[in-house]
Amino acid sequence: MKKRKINFNLTINNFTLLTNTFFMKLTLTLLLFCFGLVTVAQTEINDDNIEAKLFRDDSTPVVVDFYATWCGPCKRMDPILAELVDRYDGKVIFYKMDVDKNEADDVLGIESIPTYLFVQDGELTHMAEGAMPKSDFINLIEESFTMASSSSSYASGGSYSGGQPDDSEYSDAKINAIWNDSGELNELAWHAYEEHDDIAALLISIDLVKRSIQLDENSYNTDTYAALLFKTGKYTDALKQAKRSIELAKSDGRDYSSTTQLINEIIEKL
Repeated sequence: MKKRKINFNLTINNFTLLTNTFFMKLTLTLLLFCFGLVTVAQTEINDDNIEAKLFRDDSTPVVVDFYATWCGPCKRMDPILAELVDRYDGKVIFYKMDVDKNEADDVLGIESIPTYLFVQDGELTHMAEGAMPKSDFINLIEESFTMASSSSSYASGGSYSGGQPDDSEYSDAKINAIWNDSGELNELAWHAYEEHDDIAALLISIDLVKRSIQLDENSYNTDTYAALLFKTGKYTDALKQAKRSIELAKSDGRDYSSTTQLINEIIEKL
């Protein structure tokens, strides 16, 4: 009786192929599972059920996130909102509504995205526009639903306290060193607009440019302010500041073509 010869090289190759295929499928499954976890952080609502969701029979607080799939600031807020859903599990209900698929945002007067409505007992307690750090969102929740006191990142004319690490370019020490220099503050804020996409850096920079304007309002820092507001999704406020920048530029005889371009980009979002 002849013994069948086994091609060990072929067997090993087949085993390797099967192993790689298994791990590829496993990785894909895990990625799909994780993606599913992210997308269900907030419950999606629509025109048909928004009234029932907001006018509940109990007094559970509700936060509604008006967003669009193409909105950059909305996407940057997704992980923050996912953390807040976990933090306030059983205490606050989080909904989200796609403004491109519904009309309720028009009825409610939503002018920019992201916009967040805070509702309790059928009453609108607060509305906030644009991206923000998690700490600010927590403050809004506490203020809107429990009327807890809030704290600002700096006192007018005082010193800055942002809580950034000492090695950060936005550390308290570095910012306080230029706290009374309008030009330096504006330069650092503009740097954030050009180089950063993370919410924390952008919102710290808004504080910096507001301080710069407080010290010496001019067409440069108001333009920076408008640009930062635009990048964080606060389009209505961005348009207001951009118009103010052009007013100041005209009075000083400065060129404002870049601000005009910014206004056109803002209008496209409104």
